[in-house]
Amino acid sequence: MEGFEYVVNPPLWPTIGFLKKIRRDSEGNFVRDSYVKTPPPAAGPADYDVPSTIGFKYPSKAGFSALANKMPRLPANRELGYPPVGTYATDFPGTQYSFTFKKATVKDQKWMTPGPSTYTRHLKYPDSHVEMAFGYHRIIWPSVAVFCSPVNLARCSVCGEKPVGDYFHNFGNDQDMCRPCMQAAVTVMKKCSVQVTERFSRQQKIKQFVPARNCAFFHLHDGTNATIERETRKVLRQKIRVENYLYRFNAKVE
Repeated sequence: MEGFEYVVNPPLWPTIGFLKKIRRDSEGNFVRDSYVKTPPPAAGPADYDVPSTIGFKYPSKAGFSALANKMPRLPANRELGYPPVGTYATDFPGTQYSFTFKKATVKDQKWMTPGPSTYTRHLKYPDSHVEMAFGYHRIIWPSVAVFCSPVNLARCSVCGEKPVGDYFHNFGNDQDMCRPCMQAAVTVMKKCSVQVTERFSRQQKIKQFVPARNCAFFHLHDGTNATIERETRKVLRQKIRVENYLYRFNAKVE
């Protein structure tokens, strides 16, 4: 039968490849030669011959396998040894005395040292008034103003008396105030009955007064312009230096 050769015999597919011939099957897929076989990478489960079964069936009726942990998942209830909170009687009146006769509670000794939060660390110390000259300290001005005059003319503007020792002076209106009157003014300002506006105005007036003293602590005038020094200038500078250092701790800038 001419013209129907492909029905009886499959057509011959052409061989293709680069320097090697690869055959095709009847369906047109590429096939390798029968002598080229790729060995398996390892033995599979079907390669093993098991003569008998393990001997038990799993999972068991308990619901887990034989090698599973049989310890209980939740711990057992432990007895606390004391009743729970809800079983206490809260309406118990209690006894009249908390101690027997001739016995009393001894309180712990109070710690007298102030805590860290009581220190005013947020306040800054004022700087010392020092006159500089070419980068060096030339004059250390005293923290307390000193008035040098043959006669002490200071008079308190509140009580009108002559101040004893150090006092306060206002360079704005040239007024003086003794220490007892200044202490009384500060005490009145700290009272709770004083209004906020009045306390602020009083505080602004008090801030204008600065410490001052007469020159009699260092030399004597005896009513004249001449002076008689009680101590040397070296001792005076040392006292001023110590006073300036201690004054910074008492006059903090808020």
